Amino acid sequence: MALKILILTPRIPYPLRDGGSIAMNQSIKSYIDQGCEVSLLSMNTSRHWVEESDLPETYAKLITFKTVYVKTNVNPLSAFLNLFTDKSYNVARFINKEFEKEFEKILRAENYDIIQFESIYTSPYLKTARNLSEAKCVCRVHNIEYLIWQRLSEHESSFLKRTYLNLLTSRLKNYEIEVLRKFDLLLPISKKEEDYFIETQLNKCYYLPFGIDLKREIPNVEQEVNSCYHIGSMDWAPNVEGVQWFLNNVWNEVQPELPNITLYLAGKNMPPSIRSKEKNNLHVIGEVDDVMQFSLEKNIMIVPLLSGAGIRIKIIEAMLLGKTIISTSIGEEGIGATDKVNILIANTADEFISALKFCFQHTDDARKIGLNAQEFVRSQYRLDQIYTKLIEHFNLMK
Repeated sequence: MALKILILTPRIPYPLRDGGSIAMNQSIKSYIDQGCEVSLLSMNTSRHWVEESDLPETYAKLITFKTVYVKTNVNPLSAFLNLFTDKSYNVARFINKEFEKEFEKILRAENYDIIQFESIYTSPYLKTARNLSEAKCVCRVHNIEYLIWQRLSEHESSFLKRTYLNLLTSRLKNYEIEVLRKFDLLLPISKKEEDYFIETQLNKCYYLPFGIDLKREIPNVEQEVNSCYHIGSMDWAPNVEGVQWFLNNVWNEVQPELPNITLYLAGKNMPPSIRSKEKNNLHVIGEVDDVMQFSLEKNIMIVPLLSGAGIRIKIIEAMLLGKTIISTSIGEEGIGATDKVNILIANTADEFISALKFCFQHTDDARKIGLNAQEFVRSQYRLDQIYTKLIEHFNLMK
């Protein structure tokens, strides 16, 4: 008998222009491909609003698909009032009575084998699931969320901002550790999170990485050899922090030594502080319609993350395309790549500068690293095997 799976997402996972949407969409599609009866309840948020008429055909294959509008914008008054509570403001923004009512309605109408909560931002509804369903409740852990805020606070120079970030981090950590203990199973997306859960004995976990579809056709696109690029959602604070650091400490230093190289910056919600730095050899693109096409047209990928947690799906996808990638250790976390074999690790400005010079002055050696990266993800992240094994695990839990 087919497994009945209900998935809760903190936003509609479409369009596929950021790692979170790509990962959530992959779960939905893979469960359907495995023959499961899949239902989806999504918040359609003010921050990531999606017209349902624009959704792809995968959504037509869902048994049930419901959305509820949730206003998740940061509200200065709410943020201020939250200071006088002991609640995590990060999570509180996703608590919505209408969403809870719709969830209750779905649970009363159908019995499910598995309810998958995408990230801790849907976890406030775990209590509802326990009250109304016998389903096993699992949480897909995209990041250890408090680590993102902890790392941001460590790099914040303003005392007031750092103090506030420390408060957010402390409350989020307390909530996150407490709530993750309450699930029947955790599904970490990276080895780093899996190792953390095993080491701390926080809860049972099953490693569920992002998978690569080896049947996916990669078009033949002419590449701009003298180019490097960054792509990522620029409404995510760690991306903004990393790109600004790279421009100030790396690009301004290396550009005179590599005057023929062009840098492209892409991603939705590009802030004015970065757009204002556009020059002849620095192109600020903003959001792109086709991430694969954009990546194929460029040469060296840079990932200058100084904070953040979880796994960078954009790195895995770029590896599949055979891209040579220069990343900080934080950017590479959880992937398992090897420095100077299938990726280049750079944690300081000098190391980034040296890596860029290497890539553009030793093009054959750099190209070999990209080809090694392609073979690495093809062997380690095969989608066809990942979800077959997961469904077997779910059936053992019933």
